[in-house]
Amino acid sequence: WKLLLGYLPTNAARREAALERKRQAYWEAVSQHHGKGYERSEEEEVIQRQISVDVPRTCPGLALFHIDAIQAALLRILYVWAVRHPASSYVQGMNDLVTPFIFAFLSEDEAAIQPDALLACRTLPDLADMHSVEADAYWCLTALLDNIHDHYTFAQPGIQKRVLYMRELIGRVDTELRDHIAQQGLDFMQFAFRWMNC
Repeated sequence: WKLLLGYLPTNAARREAALERKRQAYWEAVSQHHGKGYERSEEEEVIQRQISVDVPRTCPGLALFHIDAIQAALLRILYVWAVRHPASSYVQGMNDLVTPFIFAFLSEDEAAIQPDALLACRTLPDLADMHSVEADAYWCLTALLDNIHDHYTFAQPGIQKRVLYMRELIGRVDTELRDHIAQQGLDFMQFAFRWMNC
């Protein structure tokens, strides 16, 4: 993920320095926007409340994402991203985008633990370097959202365009399915919105 999203340089000799620099920058942003003594604006309070509501709903069937340290990391990642990107800020569903990164980076650290066992963990593995995992997840989320930014601006026009395109495509390749969906009184947005969000 780190390479595919451009978070790590392709030149292996530069990776350690880049990781160190980016991780330090993330923790400085956390200190600036989420640290003790930081006074939030009313708008930032609204963002914080929405994230605080969504984080406990993240991956309800997976114990890993209900560990306090993981939820605290999700809250910081999402909040810092939101205040640093005021044009789009936070919208529901972003919490689902960061979980694969957390899982993947914990899996790198915990090579001895099978993926299913890691997802079922009720406590953070002792060897987990959450400091690095959190920072890396933030930067990968940032890179991902940079490519789908219009999915997360007001009214989410990027997602709406994709759902409309899917409806048109199904109309061309499977008119029977399109007609069945229409007969059921379903709008594509009702079921496809979450698909396009992931």
